[in-house]
Amino acid sequence: MKEHSQQYPRPERKKCVPGTRIGIAAGAAVLVAFLVGLSGQREIKAANLFFPIKGEGNPGTIAKFVDPFTVSNSVMSEYLGNIGIGIGVPQAKLDVLGNVRIEGAGSGLVFADGSIVHNRAELIGPPGPQGIQGMQGPIGAVGPSGPTGPTGPQGATGSNGVGHAYVFNTPSDSLVPLDNSFPTVASVTVPAGSYLIFGKTWLQNTDGSDQDGICNLSTGDHTRVRLGGTGNAAWLQSVVVQDTAVNVPDGTTITMTCATYNGGAENSKLTAISVDAIN
Repeated sequence: MKEHSQQYPRPERKKCVPGTRIGIAAGAAVLVAFLVGLSGQREIKAANLFFPIKGEGNPGTIAKFVDPFTVSNSVMSEYLGNIGIGIGVPQAKLDVLGNVRIEGAGSGLVFADGSIVHNRAELIGPPGPQGIQGMQGPIGAVGPSGPTGPTGPQGATGSNGVGHAYVFNTPSDSLVPLDNSFPTVASVTVPAGSYLIFGKTWLQNTDGSDQDGICNLSTGDHTRVRLGGTGNAAWLQSVVVQDTAVNVPDGTTITMTCATYNGGAENSKLTAISVDAIN
């Protein structure tokens, strides 16, 4: 930026007349010219007839005296009629960077309508009445699962659960006479469910000649053996028969029947084991 300086010639010394003040008007004129120069857009250097004024300032910055004869920049600036404090280009009539402190009894902020605010409580005002309750918002997302709780006490054993067995046993000395009519040698009645069925009995031949022996389950399976004549080593044999039954109706009786031409069945057993949780 260009520097502007104004050099005044030194006037002739004159005798001072008592009761008059010499140079005050001229000094005031120089001071006014100095302040006007500071508000311009260039740096100013100035001096008057009586004492030198030294120093420099930046365009737009309102100057300050750092001592009786020296000027420098202040924190205040002027831009298009706006005054700034701490701001180089103020955007309002008064633009302050930082806090504003108002002190003194009765001091406050005066607004265009003539109202005045003395403290924060007056600025905010009392709270208004509570409004009506708004609509309920949407349900939030499901949160994470909590830790597993402790194991509770064991409950009572349920009836007819998985693995429940229904058993029929005849005394070891019980003998059912057999012929070709397939009499029942063992039976169990079961509730609805699916079952594994196991049957076992001893068949004997009371005839002198060899003959066949056979045992059937009412669910469909059967087993056949060859019995020797009376006194033969094969005249008494163990017979095992097994089957599966699915979706048996409630109250079904499962039977094991056996037959020979002339013989008997003894120590018969029949077991139905549940394999589902229906009962």
